[in-house]
Amino acid sequence: MTVLFGSVEYFEREIEEYLTDNQLEEVTEDQLSVITSKLETELLYDFVCDERIRKECLNNLIFASGKLKNAGFQSVCE
Repeated sequence: MTVLFGSVEYFEREIEEYLTDNQLEEVTEDQLSVITSKLETELLYDFVCDERIRKECLNNLIFASGKLKNAGFQSVCE
C-alpha cells in the first residue's frame, strides 16, 4: 500500500521510523511530543508548499500524534 506524503498514515510511519531508528522500545508522552515537535518544525520551516497544504499536513500530524497517544502507544511499539 502506498502512503501519501502528509497523510495521517504518513506521519504515523514517520513517528514509528523515528522510534525504530533510535531503538526506543517504550514510548512516553514526552517522547511523542518531541517527535511531533520535530516533524512540525520541518513542516513549518523546511517544507516549501502552498499554505493550505501546510495546514492540512499539520492537522494530519496532530491527528496522527493524538491517535497514537490515545492508542496507548501500542501500535507504535509492536
